[in-house]
Amino acid sequence: MVFRKSENENFDSTNILLFLIKWQKPLLIVTFTAIVAAIVFSSPYFIKPKFKSTVILYPAATSAISKALLVENARAEDDVLSFGKDEETEQLLQILHSNKIRDRIIEKYDLMGHYGIEKGSQYKFTKLYREYEGNITFRRTEFMAVKISVLDTDPQMAADIANDISSLLDSTKNQMQKERAIRAYEIVREKYFKLRDEVASMEDSLTILREFGVHDYESQSEMINRQLAIELAKGDVQAVKRLEGKLEILSKYGGPYVSIRDALEYEKKQLSMIKAKYEEAKTDAEEVLPTKFIVNEAYKAERKTYPIRWLIVLVTAVSAFLLTLTLILIIENLQQYLSFSTDYLRGVKTKPFNKDKLPEEKTGPAPPGGPPQRAQANPVIQPRPIKKDLEDHKKEKTTKEKTIEIKKPVGQQKQDQIIITETTEKSNNQMEGYFANMNILKLLFKWKIHLTVIVLLAIILAAIFSSSVFITPMFKSYALVYPSNVQPYSEESETEQMLQYFQSKDVRDNIIRKYNLGKRYKLDSSYKYFQSAILWEYGKNISISKTPFESVRIDVMDSDPQVACDITNDIINYYNQKVLKTHREKYKEVVDILANRLEKKKQEIDSIEKKHHLLRTEYGLIDYPNQSREVARGFLGTVDGNNAQYVNKKEVLKLKKNLEEKGGEFIFYNDRYFDIVKEYGSIKMEYENARMNYERKISYVSVVSEPFAADKKSYPVRWVIVAITAIATLFFGFLIIMIIENFHSIRTNFHGTSEK
Repeated sequence: MVFRKSENENFDSTNILLFLIKWQKPLLIVTFTAIVAAIVFSSPYFIKPKFKSTVILYPAATSAISKALLVENARAEDDVLSFGKDEETEQLLQILHSNKIRDRIIEKYDLMGHYGIEKGSQYKFTKLYREYEGNITFRRTEFMAVKISVLDTDPQMAADIANDISSLLDSTKNQMQKERAIRAYEIVREKYFKLRDEVASMEDSLTILREFGVHDYESQSEMINRQLAIELAKGDVQAVKRLEGKLEILSKYGGPYVSIRDALEYEKKQLSMIKAKYEEAKTDAEEVLPTKFIVNEAYKAERKTYPIRWLIVLVTAVSAFLLTLTLILIIENLQQYLSFSTDYLRGVKTKPFNKDKLPEEKTGPAPPGGPPQRAQANPVIQPRPIKKDLEDHKKEKTTKEKTIEIKKPVGQQKQDQIIITETTEKSNNQMEGYFANMNILKLLFKWKIHLTVIVLLAIILAAIFSSSVFITPMFKSYALVYPSNVQPYSEESETEQMLQYFQSKDVRDNIIRKYNLGKRYKLDSSYKYFQSAILWEYGKNISISKTPFESVRIDVMDSDPQVACDITNDIINYYNQKVLKTHREKYKEVVDILANRLEKKKQEIDSIEKKHHLLRTEYGLIDYPNQSREVARGFLGTVDGNNAQYVNKKEVLKLKKNLEEKGGEFIFYNDRYFDIVKEYGSIKMEYENARMNYERKISYVSVVSEPFAADKKSYPVRWVIVAITAIATLFFGFLIIMIIENFHSIRTNFHGTSEK
């Protein structure tokens, strides 16, 4: 049997080396030319060198100055010297990306002129911001620090910009915090001065009561009752009348005196607490602390960072070499395919082996003493005579076939012939695949004019129909915000709570109503599904999402850039109104409940006051412990001195009877009075805090990047539309051409199948 083995099947390193040696001149020339061109075009004459300066810093713990410095039992994380954690680092990165810092840097260094952007150009701000973001970057390091990197053609300017961004970080963050701190300070100051005026008014009232002779209700009542007992024992009528007059004044003004005195004591405690908060708020509003710890400051670089010439030269050389090598391979294979295609069309093709027609076994003469012996069929497949040009072509391709003749037993000849047949069929299938690829190329060349015209027409139509005449251009405005002055209701974060408020029906309806979005989006209000349509348009043009830095990004698309900016601002304003309304509704409930409780306590105090007044005026009960002691002494005749004989037994017995009948009631109401006054003071404090929260007008958002009117449209992206249209047109055009070219065979096959 004979096996034929193609040398092309073993593509080893020797073939690669031979191929490279064969084409060494073109490869070396192209690579060397690319190296020279890369060296020239990466020089300062074509690419301006840029120098990098960096600042590395850590965020400080974001606690108030008052908590860090003025509070006695401050937590460890509130320490003024403690470093910030992940949350503070993310906040710092978001603030660094804010337009407040960006705009101040652009203005200070005139970056528009520095970057060579004409002030009269149509998209000057878009180009400016793109250059800014390309040259100034912020990222978090693996050590949880923040790195500020600045690239610039002037090394000193790069260092100055990096250091100024670091400085502006403090002022920007402090300004954002001061907006809250100043408002909080105004609220506490108003509360403090109001309470201070109330305390002063109470002190004035006590001063007036002291002018009536009420200085210390308990001590005076004790001393007057004791002296009254003595004078009664003496029988001094004038002294008794004088003391009774004092008791009458004490009974008349003693109750208000005690109420005002106790309330004043409570209010003074509250005033002391409010004053402490007032001092803290004042400190937060007027003082500032750095919000960062600088590890490395930026300095003037000595060596350029961009471009890296050796890297450009290396990448260019390797790319040129590989690209040239690929082109050579394509050209060689294309030539081979064309040569084989020519031979194939001329009929020079190896005739495949028909495995269904195997050679018949012939019986030869039997050797002496043995059975007849079968004659072996020739296992070698002999192709048709091959023309001279095909043999020359095979020699050029170095694809000579080695013929190895192996003799095997007769039983395996049939199997060997089948293997040879399958190998031949496989080679023919590979050739058919090559010819199919060539047919595709031929088809493209055949219809190249038609395809070119169709694709160009599609590009022109795409450019026309993607213009502002057919598609209204949309401009984007965005804002970056953080929540403030809010507390989560459950397990959600403040940012997630903020997202929920932004997506609320009130905010959405207010925006739709104010800007008449139904008319703006060209929707008919009588349309059956008008509400669903306008909500779909609203969701398509207004997007609110959470950023990786736990802030919220608001994106608004509109045909008018100023309207997009205004909608973004109004979304923030309506968010503030919505949160304020929600908080006020809750605090209003608390205020009403506490006001109702205060009213009930006040009525109870007034009721007890009336009882006290009755017991004081009708029964003469002013101070039960002292009066009971003095009555006992008078009744038992244990008065000091020789005045026991002058004790007015009648008055003693009368007072004794009053104490016996009304003493328990007096003690009950007296104790109850002080308990209710204490409860009243506690409820009043809660009421004042709830009322302060109800009446305050504060912002619930910290704006990191304020929206601005864009100078360049964001939709549609015309080059994307044109590119997709061109590719799709080429693809579908080629499919139609293939159908047209194969229409006859498709119809023949279809009719043949139908007849069967």
